[in-house]
Amino acid sequence: MTVVTNPACMDNGLDGQTSQASTSGIQSMATIPIYGPYGDLQIDENSRLYDNEKQSDIVFVAGINGDTFRFPGHRRVLAATSPVFAALLSTKADVIVVDYIDRRGFEQLLRYYYCEPTQLTSVFTARTTLNAAYKFLCPQLAERCARRLDEMLDAEVALEILRDLRFLCARLPGAASAPPLPALESDAAARTLSHCAMWCDSLAHNALLVIDDNADAALTHEKLEDLTYEDLALIVKRDTLRVSSELILAEALARWSTAACKRSKRELTPSNKRAALGELAYCPRYLLLTGEDLDRALALELLEPIERALVIARARKFSAPVPVGAEQEAMLRRWAHPRPTEPAAAPVHLSPRSEMPDEPKPSKLCGRRPKKLKQPCFEPEDRRIPQRNNCCSDCFHGLIHAFVCLFD
Repeated sequence: MTVVTNPACMDNGLDGQTSQASTSGIQSMATIPIYGPYGDLQIDENSRLYDNEKQSDIVFVAGINGDTFRFPGHRRVLAATSPVFAALLSTKADVIVVDYIDRRGFEQLLRYYYCEPTQLTSVFTARTTLNAAYKFLCPQLAERCARRLDEMLDAEVALEILRDLRFLCARLPGAASAPPLPALESDAAARTLSHCAMWCDSLAHNALLVIDDNADAALTHEKLEDLTYEDLALIVKRDTLRVSSELILAEALARWSTAACKRSKRELTPSNKRAALGELAYCPRYLLLTGEDLDRALALELLEPIERALVIARARKFSAPVPVGAEQEAMLRRWAHPRPTEPAAAPVHLSPRSEMPDEPKPSKLCGRRPKKLKQPCFEPEDRRIPQRNNCCSDCFHGLIHAFVCLFD
């Protein structure tokens, strides 16, 4: 069980309560004064504001797809926590409908802001809470959700994360083209949004690396068929997918194209399946297959008839049935090129699961040290240190200044 507590509560006299909640996991804890975090709201010492109708002046109805819950709230408490809450509560409405966040994620967000222990016990709860933390600009909770999800990462969880969080990531295809309204109103909100996106990017980066390492499990999982075209492209276009056979990738694309035709109410013809896949049909490296596996892959009819004929001719060293142009020759060479065995990059250290092992020291008889994987950087642009000019550029400018001084 993972219990997350708002660190701001510890600075307001709640350290003892939150510690006890973290160790025992009990929702209702001992009696303590709680005037500090909530300004001058006058309530009993034996009461807590979360889920308390006393002095509640706002009601949230949160949830999606008809699964909605009612949550009492307090304007003065929540308006000070987030610019999104401040914008929502600027109206005089007594009931605010939040129909773009799952009610479990919204509940955990309220618990965090009301200084209650937030328990991220399941993948679904952690995912929906990360979504709520991003949309309500709470980077501290987004960080804890990302770290918790990283602990639980496997092939299935990675597919769920890419399916649900791609639109929250700033550095993945399909990210939102513009920040939400509160981020446009102040620089502070924009920086907060970039911090939330940084944790989503880091988690998505690790999820893709897990899919690389467990490509067979990811490509054969039934949840692959539920991915959108953009989500599927993120996976199958990766050069570093370590599949045991390219046939697994071809069969996964065939299953997805069949499901896509069924969703769009189209006939299950080879041409419709190829139209659904588009350029993704060229991702399997067909010329790495031989014998029966190659015949099975081509029988899926992901390629056009002439393309299948070219693959068979190249695999069996026959003469090509048609003249091969430069573009077709490049495609055939790529289909015959083995996939790299090294990971695409180093994971972002979010949890003990993603911690990189210590680099082994080379012995005196060994050759060069193996190349160190590049660590991705998701720092906001305004916090990065500008790079210096290279050595050649410095020498050139120094030489120019020397000539200027000499002939001045």
